[in-house]
Amino acid sequence: MKGVILKTMDYKEKDKLMWVYTEEFGKISVLCKGVRSQKSKFQSLVRPLLFGDFLVYKGKSLYSLNEGNIINSFSKLSTTLELLTYGSYYVELVDIVSIDGEPQATLYRNLVTALYLLETDALDMEVLTLAYEIKLIGLTGFSVGKEMVPFEISQGAVKTAEFLQKSDFAKIHVLKVDERIKKELQSVTSYIIKESYQRRPKSLDMLKYM
Repeated sequence: MKGVILKTMDYKEKDKLMWVYTEEFGKISVLCKGVRSQKSKFQSLVRPLLFGDFLVYKGKSLYSLNEGNIINSFSKLSTTLELLTYGSYYVELVDIVSIDGEPQATLYRNLVTALYLLETDALDMEVLTLAYEIKLIGLTGFSVGKEMVPFEISQGAVKTAEFLQKSDFAKIHVLKVDERIKKELQSVTSYIIKESYQRRPKSLDMLKYM
């Protein structure tokens, strides 16, 4: 089972819980027994932002980790505060909008793709993040449009949002977005995300200072 670790939490004396977003099962909670022990072979595996292949078995209320391999640790994202904040924001958004055990294959693929693009520096980080936000907003039943915010949006911003919504990540690099449109769309997506979901992403506030 392949998935991205959204977050982890210490549990009991030597265990951890991790929340993994997978294509087949959506978000699942996994108990990682003994992983905080110095002898555990899974110490480097159980951490947020890691993309891995996990062998788990289902218990009464939780999955338990049996084996696992790293596909991509996205280690470059830890080299700067800016990259780490953007990566943390991507996984936090998925954690907020997803429901345990309800798969959304496109949301999963978008998360994995965005993390790869972020690490390789293939796209402008702000444009990549706007595309990721706009696609996520659409997948969760909302839209980026004039009817969603209590302030004016320019036609240029609307057209840019429409392009980012319908285009594959691979095609986004052809779009040149000026700073005014970026700032406008950032205000729109921030407002929608803060108003439409059950909790506000903490990392969203950090991005304002990037």
